[in-house]
Amino acid sequence: MTFTGLLFIFWFLPVSLVLYYIVNDKARPYVLLSFCALFYLMISPRYFIVLAGLSFIITLVGRFTARNSNRKYRVTALIGGIGLSLVVLAVYKYVPVLFPWCLESKLFETNGQNQYISPIGISFFTFKAISYLADIYSGKAKLKEEYVYDLLYLTFFAQLQAGPLARYNDMMYGVEKNIKVGTNIKAGSCRFVVGFIKKMLLADTLALVANEVYKADPTGLSSSYVWLGSICYSLQLYYDFSGYSDMAIGLTRMFGYGCPENFKYPYTTNSISDFWRRWHVTLGEWFRDYVYIPLGGSRNAYKYRVYVNLLIVWLLTSVWHGSQVHFVAWGLIYFVLIACEKMFGVPKRITGKSGRMVYRMIVLFVINMQWVIFRAPSLKNALFILKRLFVFKADTMYDARTLFLIKDNAVFLITALIMCFPVAVWVENKCKENRITNVICQCAFAGMIIFGFVWAVSFAVCGQNNPFAYANF
Repeated sequence: MTFTGLLFIFWFLPVSLVLYYIVNDKARPYVLLSFCALFYLMISPRYFIVLAGLSFIITLVGRFTARNSNRKYRVTALIGGIGLSLVVLAVYKYVPVLFPWCLESKLFETNGQNQYISPIGISFFTFKAISYLADIYSGKAKLKEEYVYDLLYLTFFAQLQAGPLARYNDMMYGVEKNIKVGTNIKAGSCRFVVGFIKKMLLADTLALVANEVYKADPTGLSSSYVWLGSICYSLQLYYDFSGYSDMAIGLTRMFGYGCPENFKYPYTTNSISDFWRRWHVTLGEWFRDYVYIPLGGSRNAYKYRVYVNLLIVWLLTSVWHGSQVHFVAWGLIYFVLIACEKMFGVPKRITGKSGRMVYRMIVLFVINMQWVIFRAPSLKNALFILKRLFVFKADTMYDARTLFLIKDNAVFLITALIMCFPVAVWVENKCKENRITNVICQCAFAGMIIFGFVWAVSFAVCGQNNPFAYANF
């Protein structure tokens, strides 16, 4: 079951919201936790047992750490809890890839073609478990009295599949408690629908083009065809992941909890470093707070240690995305690029609007190439595609196909390119300057939301709803 499925939108979500709000405040977390359990049971009963067992253990370790004053015991509990989380992650994410014969074990689940199915959101669960334990140890987490909130934080279905990586305090205290229920549901449902539209109408439509290009034999493709595929994938991944984040933030708000923003218009970046402060924000902050800063961060007596710390962070980031060589190459390239920006003071040292604009275009070009390496099934395949981006090649058949795909998807492509920029925010702020224009703007926005939702639902009814790109991570 996914957020874009009709079963979730028209049955699971409405029923869970109604039952959640008809009970008293004390019973609500237990009702929500029950629906979290039902959500994962409907996906995989086998993996639900793993998730439930690990959640109970992590919660007990966390509470033990919070109530114990002995430093030795606290450190032991912290290391043990984090170690257990990492072992489970390694078993379910890397063992089946490195040792395929292990798939015969009942620990793992496969589909009809004997392909491995990983526990949904296992990486995000591990990261939340580590932040939960580390924040308790450091005293940053302000725990509620009931254990149910700890379990709810670790297993909340809205955030576990693909983030955002909310901290305990973010989720429990991120929304003011005096806000009315109707306000939470209205704001949350609007955000959810926006994410649903981004996913169904933009990401899944662009995915059809990107998948076609990346599945073709790269040795014979034309440059125009490859360029179209690479741009479509860059846009697809953004709208897929930011759409999911919008839906997760909206769901969290509907139930009266908090969730941090995860995307800040990343393609408006002016540097590689700035891009990663805007893309998957909570992941970057997680690596900063729990890996980079504990290693020493940027405050080191020896400058080389700063770059060693960056290298470790990017190696972990690449391995977290996958154990294949192209993921490692993707991470190492980003390390080199960010290290160079840091070393030479770019883009601060670039003077003049034209110079900054040129550098910004170069950055977007590099990011697009990096997504090629990220998306390609192998490093060899990625290199063939990159060659076509640099070395022009014409092909009558593929060039004709490129023109057809552009014409067939022109509306979605143009919309996707425009909405990468904060156009909607700019229009909304302009309209707020006048009461009449503000009312017109709000009505127009509501109309577009309703129209877009109906259109997106029609896509779901027709079966055009691909899995979330980051669900496998």
